[in-house]
Amino acid sequence: MIVPIVGIPPSIEEGLTSYRDLFPRSETYQHIKEYCTGLVVLEKPSINRLAQCLVDGPAQSSINKAITRSPWSGQAVNARRLEQVKQYHRGKGLTIGIVDNTFSHHPRGEKKMYGVYRYWDYVQGCYTYAIQLVTAAIATGDRCDGFDYRIYHRLHQKEEMAYLEHTQLSADEPDREKWLRRLVELLAYDLHRRQHRTKPQLAAELIEQMGASGMAPDVYTVDSGLFAPVVIEAIKRQGKPWLADSEKSRLLFWQGQRFTCETFAQSRPDDAYRPVKLTRHGREKTFWVFTCVVRIRNYGKVRMAVIYDNPSRQGEPIYCFTNRLTWNSQKIVQVRCHRWDIEPLHEQVKQFLGAEDSQLQTEAGVRRHLTLVFVVNSLLKSLDLSCPLGDLPMTEFKDVVPTFGQRCRRILLELFHELIQTIHRWLQDKQMTPPQIFETLFQRLLYA
Repeated sequence: MIVPIVGIPPSIEEGLTSYRDLFPRSETYQHIKEYCTGLVVLEKPSINRLAQCLVDGPAQSSINKAITRSPWSGQAVNARRLEQVKQYHRGKGLTIGIVDNTFSHHPRGEKKMYGVYRYWDYVQGCYTYAIQLVTAAIATGDRCDGFDYRIYHRLHQKEEMAYLEHTQLSADEPDREKWLRRLVELLAYDLHRRQHRTKPQLAAELIEQMGASGMAPDVYTVDSGLFAPVVIEAIKRQGKPWLADSEKSRLLFWQGQRFTCETFAQSRPDDAYRPVKLTRHGREKTFWVFTCVVRIRNYGKVRMAVIYDNPSRQGEPIYCFTNRLTWNSQKIVQVRCHRWDIEPLHEQVKQFLGAEDSQLQTEAGVRRHLTLVFVVNSLLKSLDLSCPLGDLPMTEFKDVVPTFGQRCRRILLELFHELIQTIHRWLQDKQMTPPQIFETLFQRLLYA
């Protein structure tokens, strides 16, 4: 959608007030507000599209510099955001720390954008260019806020080793300059190998960061792809319980026999699975669960749960393990269901806030874009939609839990309200004609 932006929506203006001191120049802060507005109201919120939609706004280069080159700290902005959302999680019940990974698709390719590599996307069933993010979130009750993220970089160790083998020098090479260049190449290879972090290592960093923050969770849930010793050790150091999804091929030992998760689930009789009812987001759902204590390599004695969403046990179940041997089926399902809370978070930032639509190519641009997406996501979740919209009372939202799409539409409606008010002033005060108003609103789009 193309929307002429004549001002910052009040909810964005008010929501970003607490971040003002983190931006050294007023111009930078204004551009950040404009950028955050574009993330919500524009279908493809690139800086070029935003600059075209801003009425009498800055040039594209000014917004780009504010995002990529202005001296503000993305870490400080994220820390301020976490301080703001802490009130919505404190005293609201069990706090779950969720660690997962996701693709942020960017079809422009790995040579044009920081952090983009070619991956196999098992959801779409094809290769894709994307940034792979390891993400962490905090979930309490019905609210889930992103905590932080790490960008995963592939290690091209085989390719670099093949290059080094292909370009090796003969022992009697007399040219000293060639040997110096060779030394630099070998040191670069060693540096890349030492600095590389696997996805589980990045997840462990996020867990340590969560544990040291003011929002330290009561329990951690881990995606199956991140279920690794380095992750579990990071949780153990905090003395917190954990629950991890598992691949169906993982080996387990029970009563002296060896199974995979899949064969073990199939070996259990139907009457071993007990129904567990859970109410979430006002809806009741029933799961069929079998749980018992088993042993698995690297982790010793753990409690396993096999969870189906139907009584006939059709489809692929969820396999999960926890170090809390005394948890019953109800507790396991309650904690495991929070593991899904990060999926709507990923959907919100991708589909509603343009996490995948940025055209920024540098490391600073990519990281700051993602940081601001997280800021806007938490800001929208904190909105009170029952506040009046201009002179219109919005009391119908007083006792309703709005969807994320309704929260985004609130910002769009605020934008249209300001647009109509501005057109009214132009007609009355400036005696502008409709063609003049149209040209003023869409000047950059008309002559782009």
